[in-house]
Amino acid sequence: MVRPTVVSLAKRVPLIHFRKGGVGAPGAQTANQQAAGGPAIEDYELPARFARKPIDAEEAAYINNGGIPN
Repeated sequence: MVRPTVVSLAKRVPLIHFRKGGVGAPGAQTANQQAAGGPAIEDYELPARFARKPIDAEEAAYINNGGIPN
């Protein structure tokens, strides 16, 4: 059982202090906006060099069986 007096007296103090970024940093807002980015690019919109390679039947068997097929 937690005593309410102990909980109310203890103030949370963060142990990690970051040197760069954070709320007060000048470039924090622009970095967050860039990380959010714009709309996502779908697989079919990617150039051929970034497209996924097709999965053959043997690889599908490995995936479906969770390892080496028996």
